[in-house]
Amino acid sequence: MFNWLKQRLVDIVSWFSDIFVSIFHSLWDIIKDAVCWILDQFLGLASGVLNLIDVSGLSGFSNSWGSLPSEILTVMGLLGFGPAALIIVSACTIRLILQTVPFVRWGS
Repeated sequence: MFNWLKQRLVDIVSWFSDIFVSIFHSLWDIIKDAVCWILDQFLGLASGVLNLIDVSGLSGFSNSWGSLPSEILTVMGLLGFGPAALIIVSACTIRLILQTVPFVRWGS
């Protein structure tokens, strides 16, 4: 009789343990989904804001490169002017964005 009672108690404890593990996994999935949802909403908002920016004025700037002689464009390409300009513009953009965030003014 004691073996039967012992086995039933072990089964009950095992059942509660399985329920606890299932609840923990479910809560973990809910937390992960909530974080992903918040990130998705934030990126959707950022995408909407970026779509509002009018960059049509930059098309005239890109057309002016065609008026340069081909030798100058070749030398600029060999020197890596395009990637260098991209790095500089990206750095300035990141600095501008960081300046707009409060408490992130790191010595500038």
